[in-house]
Amino acid sequence: MNNQYFEQIDETVFEETLDNGLKVVVIPKKGFSKTYVTYTTHFGSLDHSFKPHQSDEFVTVPDGVAHFLEHKLFEKEEGDVFSSFAEHDAQVNAFTTFDRTSYLFSATGHVNDNILRLLKMIESPYFTEKTVEKEKGIIAEEIKMYQEQPNYKLMFQTLGALYHHHPVQVDIAGTVDSIYEITAEDLHLSYETFYHPANMVLIIVGDVEPEATMDLIREHENKREMNEMPPITRKPFNEPQTVSQSYVETKMDIVQEKSMIAFKFVPNTISDKVRVKNDIEMMIALDLMLGEQTDFYQALLEQDIIDDSFGYQFANETTYSYLIMAVSTDQHDAFKHAIFEELRKHIQTGFNHDDLERVRKQTLGEIISSLNSPEYIANQYTKFYFEGVNLFELIDILESITVESVHDTLTSLIDFDHTVESRLVKKNG
Repeated sequence: MNNQYFEQIDETVFEETLDNGLKVVVIPKKGFSKTYVTYTTHFGSLDHSFKPHQSDEFVTVPDGVAHFLEHKLFEKEEGDVFSSFAEHDAQVNAFTTFDRTSYLFSATGHVNDNILRLLKMIESPYFTEKTVEKEKGIIAEEIKMYQEQPNYKLMFQTLGALYHHHPVQVDIAGTVDSIYEITAEDLHLSYETFYHPANMVLIIVGDVEPEATMDLIREHENKREMNEMPPITRKPFNEPQTVSQSYVETKMDIVQEKSMIAFKFVPNTISDKVRVKNDIEMMIALDLMLGEQTDFYQALLEQDIIDDSFGYQFANETTYSYLIMAVSTDQHDAFKHAIFEELRKHIQTGFNHDDLERVRKQTLGEIISSLNSPEYIANQYTKFYFEGVNLFELIDILESITVESVHDTLTSLIDFDHTVESRLVKKNG
């Protein structure tokens, strides 16, 4: 077992890759009453076209398989496992994203028992055609519930306009039609391909003893008879650089109209650290241009062009990258004009050093404060692990950022020819 001490935040990370390929990370938090554990596979909703092990041919499974599989792994022949965790002072849950599926529990007692319970739950799939059919109605209702929400509608309407083929435009849960196409065979095929220990990471954060915890997991995993994992081959998306539609609009029964401006970028393929650095630089640029403390924000607020729903998000992943800015407003043209003008101004003039230092200190404070949360550490450590970066390296990356690098990233990404304007307007407006 290796350990690495991060002096700036006084944290030690213990980690080991077991013989079957499973990466195990233990982060002790002395004095914490709660232990948080995540068991994650690098398999999300984007992974719908891949080569199964022992096959040279790509297969495509219906949208929503990763999320569907997440649901089914809680079900066992003897019933679901929720009550078993609850009886041992733990709450269990799971979530699926575009690129991973995480199973987790938080516990105040019986930590070792619950770790083994979580491992066995994920490593012992049980589903039949009958139980799969039963689950479809449950997930369909979940999808319909989200589709009725205006913010959800606006987001996926925008992604659908940004992308021609990329599956990021499809809800992580799939569509009502796609989940009714899913079979038990699709779930088994996906499980066998992506739930190999070498494609997974287990993270334990809490008041635990690293050596004893690692011994427990090592002993359990050594009992599994796993062959070495063949390389996983995902089918490339071949997404054009252009947007699919520059303008989209939907009429809905809504109280407040909504507007979203989006930019489509070519993903950075130079290196994982550069991509994460660009991610932070772009978020700093956005805070400096559009944050609540800026003259821009206050001016648009006074003009009733935006309200406190205004927000922005930059996604910078290996296969897709975009920037969105959204608000509840009926002044759609004024909102778009103001956003474009502010971006153009800063591309031309750059940023102020003192303003950058203020945002950097604020961001650093937020990161350090978040490290008191076992949930934040485990979930973010997992996210950055699959992106090829150690969570605790973020502070070094943040300190390496300069006014010039923030401006360079903004200038290199923003292209006004690759934008989408997306609106939700009142049906009878």
